[in-house]
Amino acid sequence: MLPTASLTISELFSNPFLLDVPVYQRPYSWGEEQAEQLFDDLLEASSLGIDEVSDPGYFLGTILLMDASGSDATRLTAKTPARTFDVVDGQQRLVTLMTLFAVLRDLETSLKRPISRRVQGMFVAQQGARFFRTERFRLHLAARDKSWFEEFVLQADSTQLVPTFGDMSASDEALYKVRERLKRLAKEISEADRERLFSYISAKCHVVVIVSNDIDRAHQLFIVLNERGKHLQRNDIIKVDLLSGMSKADLAWADEKWNETSAMLGDDFEQFFAHIRTIYGHARPKIVSGVRSVIQEAGGADAFFKTVLLPLAEAYALIRSCGEGVLPPEMSRHLFYLNRLADGDWAPAAMWALKDWKRDPERAAQLLAEIDRFAHLMRLLCAGSGKRLRKFAGVIAALRSDELARAGHPMFQISREELRNISFHMRDLHKRNPKACKLLLLRLSDEISGTIADVNPDHYTIEHVLPQRPSATSEWRKWFPTPEERSQSVECLGNLALITQQQNDRARNASWSAKKDIYSAANVKTPLLAITRDVLDAHEWRSSDIEAREKRLLGIIEKIWRVDLSGTRSSTRADASKSDITLGPTSAV
Repeated sequence: MLPTASLTISELFSNPFLLDVPVYQRPYSWGEEQAEQLFDDLLEASSLGIDEVSDPGYFLGTILLMDASGSDATRLTAKTPARTFDVVDGQQRLVTLMTLFAVLRDLETSLKRPISRRVQGMFVAQQGARFFRTERFRLHLAARDKSWFEEFVLQADSTQLVPTFGDMSASDEALYKVRERLKRLAKEISEADRERLFSYISAKCHVVVIVSNDIDRAHQLFIVLNERGKHLQRNDIIKVDLLSGMSKADLAWADEKWNETSAMLGDDFEQFFAHIRTIYGHARPKIVSGVRSVIQEAGGADAFFKTVLLPLAEAYALIRSCGEGVLPPEMSRHLFYLNRLADGDWAPAAMWALKDWKRDPERAAQLLAEIDRFAHLMRLLCAGSGKRLRKFAGVIAALRSDELARAGHPMFQISREELRNISFHMRDLHKRNPKACKLLLLRLSDEISGTIADVNPDHYTIEHVLPQRPSATSEWRKWFPTPEERSQSVECLGNLALITQQQNDRARNASWSAKKDIYSAANVKTPLLAITRDVLDAHEWRSSDIEAREKRLLGIIEKIWRVDLSGTRSSTRADASKSDITLGPTSAV
């Protein structure tokens, strides 16, 4: 029997655990989205910003350790002398949690610094007898990542330091991006909430720790934990609840409808229930308990089937198919662009807007246009998934209360401060949010051409026409002689195009004439996009060309989403509104 224990995070980051990531482990590889999802889950579990009781505990999964000393590991307590354990499974979570703790520590301004004191005890372990005591960091990454992690995360105030990018490995860059994303998310909540979040994670979040002293058994366990078994799906549990609540007369009908809905939605069937939970305002409970509440509020299983599940499933199927052949072309167009957004924070609102679209197609079309606009402006705002979910929760609440009879509801407004932030982000959107930047360029390309280019966004990369690092002898240095000129022009929207990765590898620091030849190459799979053809029309590529193109593209954005982006240009309009931006009637896009 292997020793197993349920430990809080503070217990895991204390004696006797000295954690080493062995060299055979893969480097740190979590992305910003995974780290943000963890942050949002912890924020939700702790109930910060919500007038509800926090979850009594939050399970962060299993951590598999190998006792490097080979000692008897059956009785491990806080009084057991500190010793080293290799991390066989759990590196990504442990590193991300420590990074979050470091961010919360370094954002602290209180003179008492309660987080800092507790983090010090978690991060730094004491070794040796009383008069021969030494210190080491609690977690050591493999040699390739160890020094960077310690210098830019573990050391006090180190998350405020900016590393030298040319010296970083791929895993260092991944960790840096995660660190920066966590900083942005943590800054969105107050210092008091940051302290409460830290306390909740430390004391209420727990892991199941399994300890082995045999590498072969540890490897076998890793395989079992990560690859074997088919989890019981949430929708399987919901199905049992529903069918057990149906009358005998309707049981066969309900089973048939359930199977038809499951086949219609396929792999998205389970996500569909998460959207139902969100629509009906049950964001706090887990999906199953949330849907159970909706069933009860609907009046039981029969009413839920007929008034909730079936009409919303049809709406969700329309969303997934972009309403092709069913919805009017303009509505399908909005769904096409919404479906390009990886996170489905907008989907519950769109489902409700389409639930009874045949009854009032004009209203449904207007609402869908507003949802499209709002979702994309949130991306240009570089809002995290948690903030977007909170924003759309307000939209859904207004929809369900029938306040959104037509477009123009305050929930869809963009405040003056948010508009300033969008304008600020547009100056270097590619650096701030590459995914949002690529989707924006694809949308602009369609507006330029007047047709939708049904292409795979993954087949294209963002190209800087003026290179980011032009060679000293190139014509680029003649056209842009000072670092200031190059810095002002290289990241702005007017300097960006979309080409394939192969073209990008060839173009890099090439001359203007060579780049034009490279851009012109296209094939059926990756056609030349209008946003890139727009560049080819220029005779030269100087500051004036970039500024003119930027002005033209910003004008298109203003027309699509009815915003004033004058703040992104060199001069600000004197008549810029001093009040919040409100919405007029939705115009065709």
